[in-house]
Amino acid sequence: MRIAVVGSRGFGTVHLAAMSRLRDEGLDIEYYTYSSSEQEARSLAERFGAAGYFTSYDEVLSSRVDAVDLVVSHDAHAPMAIRAFSAGKHVLLEKPMARTLEEAQAIVEAAERSGLRLMIAENYHFDETFNELYRRLPSVGRPHTVIVRDTHYNQPRGWRRVKELMGGGAVIDGGIHMIHVMLNAMGEYSSVCSTVYRSGAVDMEGEDVGVAIFNFRSGAKGIYIYGWAFRGPPATPIIEVYGDRGSIYEDPSSRLFMESRGFRYFARHGDLVVNGQRVEVPRKDMMAEEIRAFVEYVDGKRKDNPMPPELEIRDLRAVLDIYAASSRC
Repeated sequence: MRIAVVGSRGFGTVHLAAMSRLRDEGLDIEYYTYSSSEQEARSLAERFGAAGYFTSYDEVLSSRVDAVDLVVSHDAHAPMAIRAFSAGKHVLLEKPMARTLEEAQAIVEAAERSGLRLMIAENYHFDETFNELYRRLPSVGRPHTVIVRDTHYNQPRGWRRVKELMGGGAVIDGGIHMIHVMLNAMGEYSSVCSTVYRSGAVDMEGEDVGVAIFNFRSGAKGIYIYGWAFRGPPATPIIEVYGDRGSIYEDPSSRLFMESRGFRYFARHGDLVVNGQRVEVPRKDMMAEEIRAFVEYVDGKRKDNPMPPELEIRDLRAVLDIYAASSRC
């Protein structure tokens, strides 16, 4: 399969590194870089062993590539995805799918009209830490409390500093990962209260911290904490689940990093501790598994969508609920 990584800088380099690893392992994939700067596009292609490069989106859409991997600003997701479907290209689209539910629905409708494949690039969906946690949830009995927490320091650059381009701030960007994991584990919620705010520690228009409490239909509570304003925080589990018969949580000391063509990147969260016993998680690269799943979905080896837009719309709706409920806690 031929795929163009549109947005080859930033997180796009992680996509390219994973593609390089997959090709070296024998996956039939031919990938291309993209940048409006020819020097940068060529440099990235050489660094990651790409088959070639593009310098305009029109050039991508008129080429023989089968698919586009869109790793672009949130405001560009809908227009660029819709254009790709019109040009006959399958789409791997980074989370968040869109800034609004209306934009997300427009993307889904364009995909349906075209008959082409749309998969959301939510890499946490392919993280074996979380998949193993879901499988082992019955061991804690009836869950009553889940805590998802990721607090670190991040000074965003470029478009991530602009609220309009983001559709919000930290919560809709990195924080949607945590929403995905929590909802996969706990199911539907009935209400949410929250506060999102600018701490003053980060230079950006949108919020750099979001805190929320979810009331799940099961009766359980979800505690959500995500932010970019925290310098030198302690290492804490990204998820903890407590039930009436035990607990399960991630061990942050065992997180996995991988390297491809001299580029080191985060590949998997840590092992689990289940009712006091350590459980090793398979050492799989979530980015590589995400891209492998997309290739197999487009090629027809997978019949069901590995990460369907319906799940991402669920996550986006929860983010928007956090924004709407802010300061109601």
